[in-house]
Amino acid sequence: MDERAKGAQEWFRKATEAMNHQNWDYAVECFTNCVRLVPDNVMYRQTRHGCLRKKYDDNGSGARMAGMKLMGVRGKLKKYRMQKDWKSIDAAAEEGLNVNPWDAAFYFDIGEANLEIENFEVAKYGFQRAVELDQTSVEYLRRYGHFLRERRDYKSAITCFQRIQKLIPTDTEARSMMNKLQAESAMDRGGYGNAETTKDVKTEPQPAVNAYEEDRRARKGASSKPADAPGESVEADLLHAIRKDAQNVNNYLKLADHYRAARDLRKALDLLKQAMEVSKNNPDIGEQLEDVELALLRSEMTEAEERVNRNPGKERLVEKFQSLKKEVQDKELDVFSRRIERHPNDMRMRFELAERYRQSKQWAKAIPLLQQSSSDNRLKADSLVGLGECFVNDHKVDLGRRQFERALEGLSEKDKPDAFKLAHYYLGRIYEKAKKNEQAEHHYHEILAVDYGYRDVLKRLEAMQGQMGDALGD
Repeated sequence: MDERAKGAQEWFRKATEAMNHQNWDYAVECFTNCVRLVPDNVMYRQTRHGCLRKKYDDNGSGARMAGMKLMGVRGKLKKYRMQKDWKSIDAAAEEGLNVNPWDAAFYFDIGEANLEIENFEVAKYGFQRAVELDQTSVEYLRRYGHFLRERRDYKSAITCFQRIQKLIPTDTEARSMMNKLQAESAMDRGGYGNAETTKDVKTEPQPAVNAYEEDRRARKGASSKPADAPGESVEADLLHAIRKDAQNVNNYLKLADHYRAARDLRKALDLLKQAMEVSKNNPDIGEQLEDVELALLRSEMTEAEERVNRNPGKERLVEKFQSLKKEVQDKELDVFSRRIERHPNDMRMRFELAERYRQSKQWAKAIPLLQQSSSDNRLKADSLVGLGECFVNDHKVDLGRRQFERALEGLSEKDKPDAFKLAHYYLGRIYEKAKKNEQAEHHYHEILAVDYGYRDVLKRLEAMQGQMGDALGD
């Protein structure tokens, strides 16, 4: 494995951990590095775009005022098209998706650019997403149809031209292409046998295929259909590679990554345990194993919480949830404490450990970690807000106030709404207790301007104003 692929795997590991914590900003950053290092890996792109959608709460439109923010990107794309600079087009389109991951035009640009540089799988993904997001674009359908024809995926190509004919019944080229494709598919060894894929252009989900089970049956001669050809199933190909070379640990890791991306965590856990045996307990693989164990525990805890919500009166379910919650907390503290010893310069890891100490109200243990993580500009605002909370709860109110004020110098309610509101809330409480009502009101108003129902802010503000009215004789 070359250095770029190794680097991408490390970023993928960090991205997966960030996804498990629903830290979408950092997950996007990690997957962006994966794409930069290995641009022809479709899975990195798909997962990156999925995290972007989660970042924007699946709102379907991306960032606020996305149109204005994207003017510069569209200008760059126009310039790169004139220069036929395909790699720059690809990069600029990905930049555009950072602002609006539902923009069909950017996916189409990714398809065109990767077709030119012969990253065919990425090109196909780009075209497919474009036609899914803009189902009325004849241009996208026509280009995708011709692409599929070149790849000898006749069935999907026919569907593209059928959709064009529905949109424009008088389109003679669409009718002509459907006839040609029918004839070509019939001549090409019975139609779909040599196609790269037989997936239709679709918006409706199709039944999933368990490649592991099909591979197992095929080896026993019990499969109900022919085994996947090489290249058609990542899972089956890697299982075959492991059987062929059982001492090559990279194949175990690749398959584990595939399972993790598919959220099949138990299979990923089994593969990583095997990888640990083959590698003779490599510590980097051990960390990946711990990540999956943690993800499984969190999943069990979430399921237990959902059962409690459905049956709030059952003490046994409540006890089970509390037990799992404690197990997750203890496991995280153990894992992250050991990791900062292995990775002393990883500020993200120090921040994550500090967050666990905050959750368990171990303020004194969290403080030095947050002081260290605040040196990383990406973590500075969140670290300072967390530090302020810890100081206040550790009875060092003046120190806490200073951290909140420092944090607000670089905080925006748009970028980090939770940290923004928490900093203003604590400052409001601090000034209210000190009887500095004007300052307290300022901070409470900042919160109400963006979240009218936040905590008990409205109640506190009304009480303060009522006291002022009484003092004035109202």
